[in-house]
Amino acid sequence: MEEPPASSVSSIKSRIAALNLEEVHAPAPGTRPAYRYEQAAPKKKPPPPPPPSQRPPPQQRHQTVNNPPIFSNAPTSVRQPGNQPIAAKPDTPKIQPALPPRLPPRTSSTSSQQAPVLPPRKSPENSIKRRDSTESVSTIASGRSTWSVGSAKTNLSGASGNASLHQVRAPLYDPSKLPPLPPKKAPDEPTPIRAALKSTKSSPNVVPDRKLPPILPSRPPLPARQDSTSQEHAQPNKAQIILPPRRPALSFGLNKSTEGPPPTSANRPLEHGTPAPGPPPPIPLASRPNLDQIMASKPKPSATTSCLKCRDFSGPDNHAAQYSRQNLPSSDVTWLATQLTSPFPSLTDKARAIFTWLHHNVEYDTHSYFGGTISGTTPERTITTGLAVCDGYAGLFATLALKSGLESVKISGHGKGYGHHPLDPGASIPQYSMNHAWNAVRIDNGEWKLIDACWGAGNVKGPSDPYEKCFKPQWFTMDNNEFGCSHFPPDNSQLFRTDVRAFTWEDYMLEDVGERLTVYTPATTDHGLGERTFQPAAKHIKLYDPQSGPTIRFSFASVCPHWDNEKHGKGKPYVMVLHIGGRDGRKTDWVPFQTDGKVFWLDVNRTDLGAPGQKVSVFAVTSFNGRDGRGLSYPEFKSKKGKTAMGFGGVAMWELV
Repeated sequence: MEEPPASSVSSIKSRIAALNLEEVHAPAPGTRPAYRYEQAAPKKKPPPPPPPSQRPPPQQRHQTVNNPPIFSNAPTSVRQPGNQPIAAKPDTPKIQPALPPRLPPRTSSTSSQQAPVLPPRKSPENSIKRRDSTESVSTIASGRSTWSVGSAKTNLSGASGNASLHQVRAPLYDPSKLPPLPPKKAPDEPTPIRAALKSTKSSPNVVPDRKLPPILPSRPPLPARQDSTSQEHAQPNKAQIILPPRRPALSFGLNKSTEGPPPTSANRPLEHGTPAPGPPPPIPLASRPNLDQIMASKPKPSATTSCLKCRDFSGPDNHAAQYSRQNLPSSDVTWLATQLTSPFPSLTDKARAIFTWLHHNVEYDTHSYFGGTISGTTPERTITTGLAVCDGYAGLFATLALKSGLESVKISGHGKGYGHHPLDPGASIPQYSMNHAWNAVRIDNGEWKLIDACWGAGNVKGPSDPYEKCFKPQWFTMDNNEFGCSHFPPDNSQLFRTDVRAFTWEDYMLEDVGERLTVYTPATTDHGLGERTFQPAAKHIKLYDPQSGPTIRFSFASVCPHWDNEKHGKGKPYVMVLHIGGRDGRKTDWVPFQTDGKVFWLDVNRTDLGAPGQKVSVFAVTSFNGRDGRGLSYPEFKSKKGKTAMGFGGVAMWELV
């Protein structure tokens, strides 16, 4: 469909407009409508009124380089913090600074104001005249330099701009033309004071001037010195000061034992109500320190500190014995630990003092152990009651050690103590169990040491036998490898072995399979013998053993290679003998051992040991002919064996099978 032409559209609009107008008033016939849509346009806003003419314009300020423009009346959009002008845009033209106002033009010569007349110019001769120098030649030469500061060489410019060089030189030096010197100043007349001072120093015979002050009389002479002998016998006056008598040099702190205190002056005034000082009161003897106690707390000079087995622990042992549990003021663990360990700087001595104190003051609670009524305890309760089992010993030791500044732990594991039965050959290994407690403490040189304070305090014999208090220091000095043969912890890291052996639970249980020989306590405490050094190690000895041969060797040794029984033990060693039953057990004999002082050995035929069921024992000859057996020699024992009364002490024992 085609669109209608524009003329038809406009005619339609005009017709519609005419019809609309007819509704208001009837138009005249033949007139065009006065309203058209094409001519409708929005009206323009009238211009704003001009500002009032009464407001004065802002005062203009000279814009210079040092004074930037101030936009005091500018809107906020063109200001910056601190009332600083905003930076000019790159396309903004730079405002040149205003020039100062020009001076008024000069007036003509006919005016009333004329320019000031310049002074006449000096002639060249007067301008270059100067005072001749009287200094050295170098100064005169420096004045002739054309480039110096005072040089007369200048550049003069003409009106045309051309410059001519003029050089002016100083006149020649003529001494005859020099002006005469001023006359010398007449010397001043000497004043009377100066003349007097000068004459006093050089000529003492000059008569003094009358104007001077009169001469004072001379000082009277000093009195003659009195004789020392006569002064000693003279009677002193009250106004005189009595000097103390002379003392020899040795009396000043070097000879106090022979000389008494210095004498006191007799005329010394006494204070009101204060009696004359008398001799000091005597020092009570009870407050003096005991030298034996001081020396007992120190190790002996012969003690070896590198080996615990031969180390002298008499100092901490004697110190610990002084603190009885019954005499303690309270059960305070901190106070007790301080009293036991503070005198000893060595960590080993601190641990030894605690170990020894437990032996003297705590007993094994056999009543609760055999009655099955063991209950938990605390360190304070153990101190109060004095009774504990192995756990109480270990707990109290660890607490005292920690309060003393030591590192210590309590270890609970398996121990081959009372009631332990070694495995029979071929028997099965039982399951792991815990029945004992002991300690590990860090001693000198950072070494972790295993100790057993419970076993070191005494022996448990049985339910009907009382507890035997017996000090066994080997459970403090024993090395960790030997200690591990009777103590096995739940953690292998608590073995603290010094060798590289991987010690297992099976090795621990099989170590004493078949039962070891019996070694009595005095072997180590009284004789210094190592328990693990005895051979044969098994308790039972076969009388007929084709594999081992007809001869058997018995041997044992000291606890350490450098053990000396006189220095580290209780005195001279005893004579060691082996008690055998003879052939078929019908002839007993006491056979002495061979020894070099460290190791003891003896070879015996199996047939001479005795009959099956009998025992073979090691004895020490403790008494000989009614006296102590220490110091008895082996030849003397052999010569008097069976002729003199002797006493024996058991050391070790085997059984014959």
